[in-house]
Amino acid sequence: MHGKQLQVRADAHKLAVLALVWGLVAGVAYLGLIKHVVDVIMAATGWAGPSTGFDSGLIAIDPGQAADAGHVHTALYTAAIAALPIAILVIIGLGIVARVRPSVTLLTGLLIPAALLGVVGTLLLFLDVVATVKNRNDFLLALGTLVVIAVLLRLQRFVRHFYRRNPAVVSVIVGLVVLIYIFVTNGTTNLSTIVLSDIDIWLALTAFTIALYCGVVLVRRGHALRRIG
Repeated sequence: MHGKQLQVRADAHKLAVLALVWGLVAGVAYLGLIKHVVDVIMAATGWAGPSTGFDSGLIAIDPGQAADAGHVHTALYTAAIAALPIAILVIIGLGIVARVRPSVTLLTGLLIPAALLGVVGTLLLFLDVVATVKNRNDFLLALGTLVVIAVLLRLQRFVRHFYRRNPAVVSVIVGLVVLIYIFVTNGTTNLSTIVLSDIDIWLALTAFTIALYCGVVLVRRGHALRRIG
């Protein structure tokens, strides 16, 4: 029984540290520290920087910038966005508490609403800023390109065999595919460009989701510790 208690406590400690770390990551995303670090490196080394510009953090996003898309921002929307820094601070604080006292489920349980608030607020920003028609089309096209490449790699043996039998037909087909791809992808971006341009929203959404998972599991571990005694 004592060994089981130690194992459950060790698992709870790991989850608490996980929540704490990703709470800090959410803070990095909120403050836009990735851009600041890149700017410092560029200034110190003369590096031209990545071809895609980073956003300046959630703190720099104007919640009303999606008004052109016809979105109506309610008071609940505004409150959810404004509560993001509070959610981050609560997650960090509760991560520390859970590391010290994982059996106090009343406190560790607060990780769930805090992380859920973060997920909702960031998801609202995601829908406004990232999930635009252009980004969605570019994302699907880039994803489709990856799928096509994977399929072609799978079919390369068949293509080589077919080429030996009828090189003229294969060369025409490949030429048409390349030509169609050039026309279709003209002016579009790739997956890395889409993600990097709004890296802090993607990062924050990931961080809050992991923190939510930690909160749910920590509550279970806390109940298990109390039952074991």
